[in-house]
Amino acid sequence: MKAITKSEMPLLDHLEELRWRIVKAFSSILIFAIVGFIFSNQLIHLLSIPIEATEPRLELLNTTILGVFLAKMRVAIVLGIIFSLPVIIHQIWRFIAPGLLEDERAFAPMLIIVTILCFVTGSLFSYFVMIPWSLKFFAVLNHGLPGLVNYVTITDYLNYITILIMFTGMAFELPVVIFLLAKIGIVNAHILKKIRRFAYLVILTISAVFTPADPFTMLGVAMPMILLYEVSIWVAKLVKQKKVEAEQETEGINREDELLEDFLG
Repeated sequence: MKAITKSEMPLLDHLEELRWRIVKAFSSILIFAIVGFIFSNQLIHLLSIPIEATEPRLELLNTTILGVFLAKMRVAIVLGIIFSLPVIIHQIWRFIAPGLLEDERAFAPMLIIVTILCFVTGSLFSYFVMIPWSLKFFAVLNHGLPGLVNYVTITDYLNYITILIMFTGMAFELPVVIFLLAKIGIVNAHILKKIRRFAYLVILTISAVFTPADPFTMLGVAMPMILLYEVSIWVAKLVKQKKVEAEQETEGINREDELLEDFLG
């Protein structure tokens, strides 16, 4: 009797496996979130470095009884998500791997590494570049009003920087997304070039929706995304080139086999 392979499992078995993959991913987030809450004081201090270094001075302020607790919870959850990224991506990979071809499985480990590196790069870019620039901009803008003391609540501040860090990290995944779409034939460099203006408009709209409501931060996030879009065009072109080379190589092998068969009669 033929054994049922993992890719031939019934639908209910696939759903059961998906459930356990989700449970493992959420368990990882929970564990890292608990660790994050334990070290939340140190993490909040680390995240407060940009505002403490801002001139003119911006002072953090707690205005509610639950303000600090909610701030610690938010930091813990964000840390849980970020540190669980390798686990989440690994669980996704383990779920879809049985349905992939051999050559698709071969580049998957490198794709996972690149995905993590892109997110980390985007997050670091936000922390070291975007956040200090935007804080400096608004500190100078607010400083021009006489008699105004620049206090920022800790919840507002952490909401601001965690949203910016998470969104910028995800925005830096654009080349990876384009690579996957190009690999399965949904997009190519020609299509990306043709819709470039529309894509720029979508990028600006998304930046306006998912970043704190100010044009400076929106443009600061949108510009790297536009640059990443141009990089994505190059990635799609490279994928297409590799596909053509593989097809030509396959055709060459088939042609050699046909000639050999003709020769042997």
